[in-house]
Amino acid sequence: MMKASDMVHINEDGQVIGGNKVAVNAAGFQIHSAIHKARPDLNAACHCHSVAGKAWSAFGKPLDIINQDSCNFWGIQAVYESFGGVVLEDEESEKIAAAMGDKARVIVLQNHGLLTAGSTVDEAAYLFTLMENTCKVQLLVESAGLPKRHIGDQEAEFTARVNADPVSWTHDEVADTRTSIG
Repeated sequence: MMKASDMVHINEDGQVIGGNKVAVNAAGFQIHSAIHKARPDLNAACHCHSVAGKAWSAFGKPLDIINQDSCNFWGIQAVYESFGGVVLEDEESEKIAAAMGDKARVIVLQNHGLLTAGSTVDEAAYLFTLMENTCKVQLLVESAGLPKRHIGDQEAEFTARVNADPVSWTHDEVADTRTSIG
């Protein structure tokens, strides 16, 4: 539903240089710019105070790998375990970027919400939607109070790899990889 003309284009100083000439959220700019500076491989970031994301962030822990969708976060999720209020200072935004390290594309911001990033806007938005829905599922599972069964690391890694780039996998490659993990 979103078009390029709906987006605002800003420079590294937060000044609007193109696109939809709207005001830029100062806290959002602080967080996103720190991530872009720390991670040049990430060209887009999504952050929102979504209902399930805010609820899950109160736990201050990563999502469990308990279903096929959650496998997409295997090896790419992080948690920022602090809450310093609205992010308006470089120090706080740099800590968030540091918490992502060099591999994370999704992060739970404790007591705040979710943030996802990708090499494209589509990737960042897809990961955000998937993470929000996975938070909903995780909250339902937690509320049941029954023991959870986690997916093993090998199976989760395999599923994440296949889901991350389905075009590059032929049936034979998937079968060969699957056989090697049992």
